Amino acid sequence: MATQFTDEQIALKELAQQFFGKEVRPVMAELDARHNPKDCYPYELVRKMSELGFKTLPLPEEYGGVGADVVTKALVFTTMCETEIGTAKIMSQCWKVTNLIVEAGTEDQKKRFLTEFANDPDYVCSVCLTEPDVGSDNVAPYSAPPGQGLALKAIPDGDYYVLNGKKDMISLSGFSKLLLVFTRTDPNKPHRQGMTTFLVPHDLPGISYGPTYDKMGWRLYPNASIFFDNVRVPKEFMLGKLNGGAEVAAKMARGSLENPCQILGIIKAIYRIALDHAKKRVQGGKPIIEHPSVGAMLSELAMLVDVLEGYLYDIADHVKFDQAFDRKKTRFGTIFSRDCVIRAIVLGLDILASAGTMRDHPMEKLVRDGLTLLHGGGTNSLLKVRIVPWLT
Repeated sequence: MATQFTDEQIALKELAQQFFGKEVRPVMAELDARHNPKDCYPYELVRKMSELGFKTLPLPEEYGGVGADVVTKALVFTTMCETEIGTAKIMSQCWKVTNLIVEAGTEDQKKRFLTEFANDPDYVCSVCLTEPDVGSDNVAPYSAPPGQGLALKAIPDGDYYVLNGKKDMISLSGFSKLLLVFTRTDPNKPHRQGMTTFLVPHDLPGISYGPTYDKMGWRLYPNASIFFDNVRVPKEFMLGKLNGGAEVAAKMARGSLENPCQILGIIKAIYRIALDHAKKRVQGGKPIIEHPSVGAMLSELAMLVDVLEGYLYDIADHVKFDQAFDRKKTRFGTIFSRDCVIRAIVLGLDILASAGTMRDHPMEKLVRDGLTLLHGGGTNSLLKVRIVPWLT
């Protein structure tokens, strides 16, 4: 791998490794297994990570961060995901929203929201884009015709916009203190041309939440619906331009390495577990790692780690240094990494055999979390369609 990490980056990686090993690993299985999905949210872990500075990692120094770049975030995030992906994703979600405020927000927005975020250890963020009837429409290469697509309305009323509608499958819904809400401000245009983004405090009158969804994986990173009933949002909370929501979404997607980071973490964990098992499990009078079939599968897992890691940091370097960076490369990273995790799960379960199917085996959670990753932000089949117009 060509990327050379600085001493500071390595120190942050080691801090993440130590924290997730000492604080997250001992409690993650119990949190994941709780019957009520709302009880899976790791309040104490979020507070401790806030106190250590993980939550504010990429913020400029004037807002309490250290200005971590995309390579540093990828390194730290991947390290976290090797242990527990849901807790790590809470941090990444916060980085994504606050980075967007730094890039696209006004000075007043930065001062208000970033200061509140940095000073409150419980303060996390949600991206509110998906609706009950609008999911793939947000990712597909077409824009839904006027009157279709994004339906949550934002209507101007004096110094406010009044929001009415519903968002669905929203991560950290009911736990977030800041909602990044994509709204329809011009119903007479296709929704990408008539969409506007607002920064919405969670406690404005008229906001309510649905039950937390009982998900297969990512259970420490909960989802639910959000309802907006005549919610009055000050006009100065608009992020970006009127009807400029698509531009805001593009800024957010440009440097998104979440999927490759999460999947690399999971594959590293699968490889570590499978290798340890293969060294200890004896069949035919010798450890199974000495059997050619098992050795070949371990070699393939090691290859997946190496190739995906190199590709991840290649994308990160492009995001960091190339202002003309082509966003399809991040889509490539998502698609490729998802294909890798499916293969890694198959290989890991083959090596572990029946042991890997036990509910109390760490492989079981990695399988659920890995398969859940196939659906966030659009499926692979949809992302491939999204890339086609960028190829011409």
